[in-house]
Amino acid sequence: MAAEAGTLKAVGRSGRPYYVDMYLPDAVGGIVLFNPAGAAAATSLNYWRPPEDVVITDVSVATGTTAVGAVFNLSGAVINGGVIRYANFLNTLASRPTLSISVPAGSLLGAVQI
Repeated sequence: MAAEAGTLKAVGRSGRPYYVDMYLPDAVGGIVLFNPAGAAAATSLNYWRPPEDVVITDVSVATGTTAVGAVFNLSGAVINGGVIRYANFLNTLASRPTLSISVPAGSLLGAVQI
């Protein structure tokens, strides 16, 4: 297997959508990396800091990672309801579940693979 890419969609309090690219290393316990400005890579940041209060509404990932999912956290603390299973969020699924994960402005959103 190899590292894969994913996309996180969040909607701001203003209504603005944010699409943040994710780099998913091929390892359980691996840190998900984020890049809001383009393709995430092994050198991207291990967090995303939203500029306004946002709600994560969707995550889409490619198939093929060793990990089965991820746990989102804010500054290292697990977010209640922030566990996703990749099989349910494949980018080929037209009917991915809708998420509703709140992230306050300026906080450090991170994720660890499980």
